[in-house]
Amino acid sequence: MGTFDDSFEKYLLKVKNLQEQFKDLTEEATKNALVMPFFAMLGYDVFDTNEFMPEFVCDFGTKKGEKIDYAILKDSEPVMMIEVKRAGAKLQKQQQAQLYRYFATNHCRIAILTNGVTYQFFSDLNSPNVMDDEPFFSFNLIDDDPHIYKSALKQFCKEDFHLKTVISNAVYQKYAKVVEKTLKQDLTSPSDEIVRYFLSRPEIKTGNRITAQMIEKYREITQKSMQKVMGTTIQNISNPETFIQNNITNNFVHQEIKVLTVSETADKISEYALAAIPDLQCQREDISDCIKMHIYSSNRKVAIIKIMKSNSAIQFKKIGALASRDLKNAEEVQECLKEI
Repeated sequence: MGTFDDSFEKYLLKVKNLQEQFKDLTEEATKNALVMPFFAMLGYDVFDTNEFMPEFVCDFGTKKGEKIDYAILKDSEPVMMIEVKRAGAKLQKQQQAQLYRYFATNHCRIAILTNGVTYQFFSDLNSPNVMDDEPFFSFNLIDDDPHIYKSALKQFCKEDFHLKTVISNAVYQKYAKVVEKTLKQDLTSPSDEIVRYFLSRPEIKTGNRITAQMIEKYREITQKSMQKVMGTTIQNISNPETFIQNNITNNFVHQEIKVLTVSETADKISEYALAAIPDLQCQREDISDCIKMHIYSSNRKVAIIKIMKSNSAIQFKKIGALASRDLKNAEEVQECLKEI
């Protein structure tokens, strides 16, 4: 019996080989070609209805006979519920509504929305039996680097799945995201709380009550001081819509921190990287979690560049390549494009 890594690589290769057919797949074909093999890869017997139940009934209030596409069962109770959309469909907020209703009908803690390519995992971390608006874990089999999500995916394998562990990891991940988001926001616009904290340090000894005017007065110097310390080690500092680049001057003494929005970063890539290679064209797509830049040469798509809104990471994927590459700036994007 092969390892998870072996099974995953075989499955991923199969998905990539079907890529050209995605737009033509119906929902039923998506289930058969992509979704059932995905859960088989995770170790579930997709033909055993005691373990993997299709058309699982989830009665909701006065609505009887409501069904979800699949439920993974343990001791006859659902531990994961799966709603499938066709491969060519984008996963959007309105598509979560049906899954949201199902989630409230039982004690299942994991809900999955997928089109066979993108997988979004939801739980009820904010309020019991109420599905969160945002997934705690998501990935795209075609566009995302497997090294980023594969280890987290392994915890959903049949032999490794432990609900308490998954929920605990999800809580820690949520906490980490809040810390990261808060720090990034404070690095670009320090909150009242962080300024108050530094003003209340015993080393400061203001001798006065900390007022709103004092907080406002010290906000800018707080920002500059934090960026001076943290900017030396952090390459990408951003809130969900912000990208901060570190530019070192030629004498490597002074450091300038420039703030760019995610959209401006896409503009910079277009202006700098694509302008140097005239026969390339770019089609931008702004979606919920990123800006996608589809790169064409002679009407043939040759690459995809993604700028993630969650952490401002730049991912470059050459069409036909098995994995994406993580890049830092427009200069590295240009080098990759020159290799096409």
